[in-house]
Amino acid sequence: MKPIKDPTFLIFPDDFMEAIDSKRDLYIQFYYLTSQAEIALLKIIHAYLQKIDAMYLKEMFVTITKELINNAVKANLKRVYFNERQLDITNPAHYEEGMKRFKAASFEEEKTQFDNLIKNRLIVRVSFVFKDDRLVLHVINNSPILPQELAKIQNKIEKAYSYIDISEAFDETLDDSEGAGLGLIMSMMLFKNAGFPKENFRITKKDNLTIATIILQPISKNEKNVIPIADEIAKEIETLPGFPSNIKEIQALCANPDAKIKDISDRIKRDPGLTTNILKIANSAGYMTINRVSTIEEAVMRIGLKGLNALLIASGVKNVMESKYKKFETIWKDSYKAAFYCQRLAIKYRKQNLLEFAYLAALLSSIGKLVIITIKPQLSEKLKELAGRKGIPDSGILEEIGLGISHSTLGAMILKKWKFTDELVRTIEFHTRPHMVPFPYRESTYLVYLANAFVDIEHNRLRYELLDDDVIEFFSLAQRDELVALHEMLKRAYDVHMQELK
Repeated sequence: MKPIKDPTFLIFPDDFMEAIDSKRDLYIQFYYLTSQAEIALLKIIHAYLQKIDAMYLKEMFVTITKELINNAVKANLKRVYFNERQLDITNPAHYEEGMKRFKAASFEEEKTQFDNLIKNRLIVRVSFVFKDDRLVLHVINNSPILPQELAKIQNKIEKAYSYIDISEAFDETLDDSEGAGLGLIMSMMLFKNAGFPKENFRITKKDNLTIATIILQPISKNEKNVIPIADEIAKEIETLPGFPSNIKEIQALCANPDAKIKDISDRIKRDPGLTTNILKIANSAGYMTINRVSTIEEAVMRIGLKGLNALLIASGVKNVMESKYKKFETIWKDSYKAAFYCQRLAIKYRKQNLLEFAYLAALLSSIGKLVIITIKPQLSEKLKELAGRKGIPDSGILEEIGLGISHSTLGAMILKKWKFTDELVRTIEFHTRPHMVPFPYRESTYLVYLANAFVDIEHNRLRYELLDDDVIEFFSLAQRDELVALHEMLKRAYDVHMQELK
């Protein structure tokens, strides 16, 4: 492997899009994965998966590739660590001593450690090769793996394919000394769940190189090894009460062209709880820049019947969820902000027909989280921690291998049970993976995704650079500065709105 001239990363050939289109071999290599290298890697993966019509594999493929890169960089760092302390890594006694010290090292001087990778020309290369109808990815580093390390990794792969869900992995004591513990098991469970046999993943040694290989071939989505939904989750969906009948009655009244606003208002006011909920939602992160409303008549006059229908649905869902589950105010607070952002985005991009729908869809986009956190609090917390530790933008993919279902899919199932429109169900279902959304629901899903993404960025759960490429292209936000400016505009509008409501 030739050394990198640029200390950040190198792509060969330079025009990677042309290489992908012509199915030529391509690689990106670096000493460690900087933010810029990560962005380039994600763009390459996105383009390859589009080429082979396998975008539904994106989360899995990105997660596994980054885990393998992390392990490769860690292996190179380990080699530097041993060499600096004059420890012979092939000597069993030295290896045992060195690994104890390496695992305990805090790496406070991380920049120095990475500089040593450059000094020692310890490189990681990620190569992409087309073979027939298959895409073959190699993650290569120039620190040869030891036989005992390879044996441990093979054991992890076998374990991963034997587990039913990731909670079994959490319950075991996992050896992470080679950086191939829980992270590798998680990756292999994702690979298995996508329908790939363990033979399509291997780690080998060739001369002074360690090579991790993943083989992707077209696979029917029907062949996926779908993990059974956790029993508790399945039962919970079955036992959810029906959507409130009183709200259905008011919706029918709203749909009656002969109904008067006074008739609708009087019907709502017969239910004090519903009246309170509607006014509360209308005054939280509401429509446009309206001032605080104090009566149902005023709310109906200002937001119209379409807006009222959205508030009725939101109120009904919130009432059912809060009567059965804990009041997770943080989730609802974030949902209100996302709803405000989403409606403002619809205004900015002139999607007037989606104003009320955008608000409602964003507000309800996290209802699946309420169920998961309540039913599986410990596992949910572990998955959230693992997603943060592994740099996974959304924990949905981990929810699927841990619980058999993601919060977005669960939310869609709840709304489907209540017989809401396909547009609302599909928007909720795909808002965490917008590249998979069916075309008719693309606009609404992209709006909800972007609104939630901005809220996640504010909580340091996501970076601008990792936003979905399809969404960025759709809204013509190619430059980071454009994204930041849009986000800042939304934050200012939200702050002003909340001040007006005080």
